[in-house]
Amino acid sequence: MKKPLSIIAALSIAFVTSVNAQKPDAHKIKVGLKIGANLTTLGVFKLDGNEYDYNYKPGFTAGVFSEIPLGGKFKLIPEINYSQKGADVEGEANGIKATLEQRLNYMDVPLSLSYHIVNNLSVFGGPQVSFILNQTTKNTTYFPGVTVVNQNKDTDKIAKAIPGGVIGLYYQLPPNLNLSARYMTDLMKGSKDKDPRFTEVRNSGFSLTIGYNF
Repeated sequence: MKKPLSIIAALSIAFVTSVNAQKPDAHKIKVGLKIGANLTTLGVFKLDGNEYDYNYKPGFTAGVFSEIPLGGKFKLIPEINYSQKGADVEGEANGIKATLEQRLNYMDVPLSLSYHIVNNLSVFGGPQVSFILNQTTKNTTYFPGVTVVNQNKDTDKIAKAIPGGVIGLYYQLPPNLNLSARYMTDLMKGSKDKDPRFTEVRNSGFSLTIGYNF
């Protein structure tokens, strides 16, 4: 994933440099790189009539973005991000305890509208589409006297593209650094599996990044 992001970043910088050549600063398109951390959950796991809340799981995120002035206090911000998501859950049925650990890696493509509030602070929000890259699921069952561990990396039962949305705050640190905090959520469940245990499972969580504008 690092190589495609590097290629996209290099092409974006070259394109923006060419477009900005004859424009005043206030109307120039900016492009940047960012890196940070996610804290995500998968909602609720159902088992034998019981509901278990997924724990929040930390993850890594990095990507490229652009800031396109629209006039006044508005900007359009398209992004392409590598985003680690997932969560862990513990449950018990018939006296048998089990844990489910899931790591899902996505390419997130948000398109946000940004509004400048005051000084260097802006608020933004918009739609997002998440494309699954790979996943790892580890299921551990604790039977009396023996522990059974199953792991799979199959993505056949994972939705390939998931619509969602983001909302957050953006703070510009002169001259070229910025901080961004957002809440992100999917608008549909991430699994194509009809298993009733996964009917309420969907990605949501928070992301905090630091970026550099070129």
